[in-house]
Amino acid sequence: MSDPTTVSPQGDGQAPARTAERARGLIERQLWVLGRLGEVGLNVALAIERQAMAAADDGPGAAAPEAVGPEHFPERLQVVHGDLALAYARVSRAVRLTLALQARLVQDLQALDEGEARRQAKQRSDRQAREAARKAQVERIVERVIQAEAADDAEGDRLAKEAYERLDEHDIYGDLLGRPVSEVIARICRDLGLAPDWSRLAEEAWAQQEIDSGVAGAPLMALRWVDSPPLEAALATGSWAAGALPAQSWAAGPLPTAPRAASP
Repeated sequence: MSDPTTVSPQGDGQAPARTAERARGLIERQLWVLGRLGEVGLNVALAIERQAMAAADDGPGAAAPEAVGPEHFPERLQVVHGDLALAYARVSRAVRLTLALQARLVQDLQALDEGEARRQAKQRSDRQAREAARKAQVERIVERVIQAEAADDAEGDRLAKEAYERLDEHDIYGDLLGRPVSEVIARICRDLGLAPDWSRLAEEAWAQQEIDSGVAGAPLMALRWVDSPPLEAALATGSWAAGALPAQSWAAGPLPTAPRAASP
C-alpha cells in the first residue's frame, strides 16, 4: 500500500489542464472566424444600404428600391439585383446571429477560465493538505526518536522545538512531498545529532508503506533482511507461499550522524 501523501511523478491534473488548453484554443479560433464573418456581413449590409440610398437620390421618378436592376446603377454600386429590403433583412439577421453566437462562445470561454481557476485552486488546496499531513507525520516520528534518545525532558523539549522550527523553513528541507519520509527523518536526525534505530523504525506502519511503495528512501534501503531463507531456497522449497516464510527482522547498515547539538 502506497503512502497517500506521496505525489505522483506525473503530477496531478495535467490531463484536465491540457484539455482546457485545447478547448481554449478552439474557442478562440471560432471567435476569430465569427468576427470575420460578422465584419463581412456588416460590409454587405452597408453596401446594400448605399445601393438603396443611391436609388432614393434619383428622385420621385426613380425606380423603387425593390425593383432596382443593373440598368439603374453603375456596376460598382450593384450589390443586389432584386428586392433590396429583403436582402438587407437577411444579411442583418445573419449578422445578428453571428454576434449572438460570438456572445455564447465568450460565455463558454469565461466558464472555461473559471473552471480552470477552480481546478488550480483545488489542486493547491489539496497539495497544502498533503504537505500539512506529511509535516505532521514527520513531526510525530521525530518526537518518538527524541523520546528514545533524549537524556531528560528539557533536552527533549529543546530538540523537538528545533525540529519544528526546521520543518517550518522550506529552504532547509525543501519539498517534503518530493522526498521519501525516511530521508527527511534521517536529515533532521542528522542535523539534531540523533542516531535513530532504523531497525525499529522499519517495523512501523509508515516505513512498511514506504517500502511497499517501491520508492523507499536510502535509510530503509540500507537495511538488509536477516533470519530469512535466501530467495532461491524459498522458491525451490515453496516457502514463499503465504504464511510460509518465517518472521523477518531488520538490521541497519551504518548511517553517519552529526554530533548532537549542545544545549544553550
